[in-house]
Formats: sequence, C-alpha cells, structure tokens
Amino acid sequence: MNKTNILKLWSAAVGSMDAVTGLLLVFSPLLALRLLGISAPSGEAVVFLSWIGVFVLAVGLSYGFAMGRRSRGETVWMFTSMARLLVAAFLTFRILDGSLAKAWMVVAVSDASVAVVQLLILRAGWWEEVPR
Repeated sequence: MNKTNILKLWSAAVGSMDAVTGLLLVFSPLLALRLLGISAPSGEAVVFLSWIGVFVLAVGLSYGFAMGRRSRGETVWMFTSMARLLVAAFLTFRILDGSLAKAWMVVAVSDASVAVVQLLILRAGWWEEVPR
C-alpha cells in the first residue's frame, strides 16, 4: 500500500468515525454518551450535545475533501489537527478543574492522538506525493 492510499484510508476512517459520532450526537446524544461511558448531563444540556454533534459531523465530512487533491488534503489535515488539539486541551483543562468527568478523557486522548499522527505525517511530507 502506497502513501497516497494510506492517506485516503486514514481520511476515510477518521472522517467516518467523526461523521457517525456527530450523527449520534445530533439524533441520539444520550446513546452516544452511553457508548463512550460518559454520564448523561442535565436535560437542558442535551440540546447542546446535539449542537456539538453538528460540528463533529462537519469535521468528519470535511475529510471527504482530503480524498482529492494534495492542497485540499493538507488543508483539511491541518485544520482538523488544530481543532482536535484545541478540543483535547479544553477537555483536559475541564477534567482537571473538575467541570467534566474523567470519562471525557477518552475523547481528549482520541482527538490528541489523531492530531499528532496527522501532524507527523504532514511534517514527513507524505502529501507531497499526492497530485495537486
């Protein structure tokens, strides 16, 4: 498997993971939390989980742009890495200050891990082999 295929496979897998998670958060936020092992928030907060789901869905679908040209793939990976690192930092801070349950760390670690892998691959120049 060449680098271009790996980039596309990663984009499809990570994008699908986010898109499915986003859809779950939009249409069944309590189920999504249960699958993550996170306790349900108050009733009024559930609508905000759905709102976050729209953002997560958009991030997931953005990986579809990475399936084409090099410039799009690099841009999507840079943007999603930044978003993921910001989410991971926010969640970690809120877990440490006691605002969020420790169970949210699975999301922080997942986002940080994906971001680091993407940034390392970007730095290694793998996207340079993809046609413009």
